[in-house]
Amino acid sequence: MQNPHAEHAGTILALVRALAVCERTGEPPGDIADRLRMPAPAQRILKAAVAAGSLGDPSWAGQLADMAAASSAFLQSLGGRSAFGALLDQGILTRAPLHSRVGAVAEGAVGAVTGKGEARPVSRMTLNGDALRPQQADAVVVVSREVVENASAAAQAFLSRQLRRAVAKALDVGFFSTLITSATPTFAATADHVSDLKQIMDSVNTGEGRLCWVAAPNVGNSIALLNDPRGTASPEGVSEFLGLPLAVSPGLAAGTLALLDGDRILADVESLGVDISRFATLEMSDEPTMDAATPTATPVVSLWQTNSVGIKLSALFGVAAGTADAIAVLTGVEWPPVVSG
Repeated sequence: MQNPHAEHAGTILALVRALAVCERTGEPPGDIADRLRMPAPAQRILKAAVAAGSLGDPSWAGQLADMAAASSAFLQSLGGRSAFGALLDQGILTRAPLHSRVGAVAEGAVGAVTGKGEARPVSRMTLNGDALRPQQADAVVVVSREVVENASAAAQAFLSRQLRRAVAKALDVGFFSTLITSATPTFAATADHVSDLKQIMDSVNTGEGRLCWVAAPNVGNSIALLNDPRGTASPEGVSEFLGLPLAVSPGLAAGTLALLDGDRILADVESLGVDISRFATLEMSDEPTMDAATPTATPVVSLWQTNSVGIKLSALFGVAAGTADAIAVLTGVEWPPVVSG
């Protein structure tokens, strides 16, 4: 069967390269698309991006049919790098349209079969405002100009991998920071992993949903070393633990393990925006401290002086928990490895 995303598989990467050349030479995007012999979807996107809109705005860019298809192909290529993306692709989380009212009422038999004329019990999923509001996750990658403009397979593979890593982490950070709130049931871990797991499962498992684990990287390492015969847990990507999917994500703080009921969590990723800069000044830090609230003298790097290019990929996503107990969190996990005798 033909892959419907095959034509658009390299479109985002082609757009990044074309926009970088456009930033340097000042040529119209359409002329660059022709001169560099870009793939057909990239050419159509670049020639559609007139002054009235910008590919850097994911809402505007998502209205282009080719850009929507290219975004979908790129997001599916994230693989196990993004727990959010993987759980969406596997159908564990419930997809729902952004910008739309998605309040739901689910009907089912409760305790007994109702007869004619009798009240029919229902369970209700309620959301804040009954709408899945879009948010924007920005991923910024800085590379040398030579790498961006290099057409070799090695250069393109390197750049593609860096972009996927950045977008995956940005989505996961946005996903969990939105989903985990002060109302989320949270438990402190002990040295007894069995009682810890029982506690968190009792909080989420209703017997009616589809459960999955998401672990911070150090917790994924601990779970992989528990030597539990009931699941083949891996310290990265998506595997299995206690018969349930297990995803490892850098979007969670160290020592955190979350259990989710995907039937009660609504989410989607809609589109990507692409923006390029050669003149920005950046603070090269995983934990930047320079902001309006607490201005701090911090070394910064000029992209122009270092002959570098800043690439920003912006993704529109949304997530909401239908009920407060759709997710529970275990913190401070430091389980010792279990050695089989």
